[in-house]
Amino acid sequence: MRLNFASSLRCFPSSLFARMVLILLAGLLAAQLTTLWLQWRERATVVSVARGLNFADRIAETVRALEAQRPAQRADTLHALESADWRVILIDAEQTAPNAPRGPIQAAIAARLGGEREMRTTGGGGGRMMRGNSATPRHTMSMRVFDVQLRDGQWIRISVNPEAETPALPGDLIAQLLLTLLIVIAVVMLAVRQATKPLQQLAQAADKLGRDLDTAPLAEGGPAETRQAAQAFNRMQARIKHLIDERARALAAVSHDLRTPLTRLRLRAELVDNEQLREQMAADLDSMAAMLDATLDYLRGLQDSEAARPIDINALLQSLTDDAEVLGKTISVKGVAQAPFTGRLSALRRALQNLIDNAIKYGHSAQMRVEDDATSLRIVVEDAGPGVAATELERVTEPYYRPDTSRNHETGGVGLGLSIVKDIALIHGGELLLSNRPQGGLCATLVLPRNPK
Repeated sequence: MRLNFASSLRCFPSSLFARMVLILLAGLLAAQLTTLWLQWRERATVVSVARGLNFADRIAETVRALEAQRPAQRADTLHALESADWRVILIDAEQTAPNAPRGPIQAAIAARLGGEREMRTTGGGGGRMMRGNSATPRHTMSMRVFDVQLRDGQWIRISVNPEAETPALPGDLIAQLLLTLLIVIAVVMLAVRQATKPLQQLAQAADKLGRDLDTAPLAEGGPAETRQAAQAFNRMQARIKHLIDERARALAAVSHDLRTPLTRLRLRAELVDNEQLREQMAADLDSMAAMLDATLDYLRGLQDSEAARPIDINALLQSLTDDAEVLGKTISVKGVAQAPFTGRLSALRRALQNLIDNAIKYGHSAQMRVEDDATSLRIVVEDAGPGVAATELERVTEPYYRPDTSRNHETGGVGLGLSIVKDIALIHGGELLLSNRPQGGLCATLVLPRNPK
């Protein structure tokens, strides 16, 4: 039972829109079926009453026609009145049906005959199996039997072959109900779509917020619950932006306050007479300054308020290549971007520069490859260095983490280069993929979606 319940849950739609539509349609279908059944029952009741009154009229007319004739002439009249669904015969008093409570049809017959008549029928007006004579088609349908006494004491038996007690639903009624159901389905889907649209907008705004803190606030409209959610989201966005602004101001203050004593220490280190000690102090100060710059650069990562714009990736890569060649570094580029990429130029330049510096630092050269299609732009940077242990590939993008077992201690760095690249990729809705090359070295792939959600 538990397994069946779990299976049914898996078959249930995952989206809120589909679930709401399914629930509403189930209720509407139940309502339509109930309406159809009630109309069918009402129609059956009306038809049944109409048929009963028709039986009463025909029986009363038959009785009056026979009473207007002499007993010797009635045989011909009986033969003339007989049809496939109507049979009248003369019977003796001993052949009559047992007395039964008078029902609505019997009362209607008596009212039409204008007086009390002895009348008997089978219990509840049920059926008796009768057969037609040689003049009528043979049939074995269930027949309703009425025994009526004429004024002269003669008994007649009228056997009526009724139609189906419950009439079939007409096609036009079914068509109208189906058309109504289709119209209601369309209205329900439109209404549910409009009701869930604010939730979709909220999800899209939350996703955009992760890439751009300056995104426009949500429109605070719609139902009360939707307005409350939009207002809460806008307040959250304002608080986050305020905190980021405060952090930026704090970082600027820290940068200024730290650089000043570092400058004083440099000046004082120059006054040291011991050359070896002076060089060691200068190296330590350079390391501290580099660490400070890298840390501040990393902490400012998400604060970058640069607007996104179309970027010529080919020109950007050529610029980075030219800069590296001026410094005597070797970089090769294969492939071209098929179209400009919409993003933040300074951030992408920083990310690619970090990947190039990383490749040159550990592999002395960098090989770049551009793969472009309709869905994503992939920029691959490879080196011929020692690579990274497979167990540490997922950790090298963590801030301040350096895989010292696979990298050279002399290369320096504080372990923030790849972390910055990862954050920049996330800002653009992409990702940074790292893997070891079979022939040795690290392969870093910057994946940038063409149409981020």
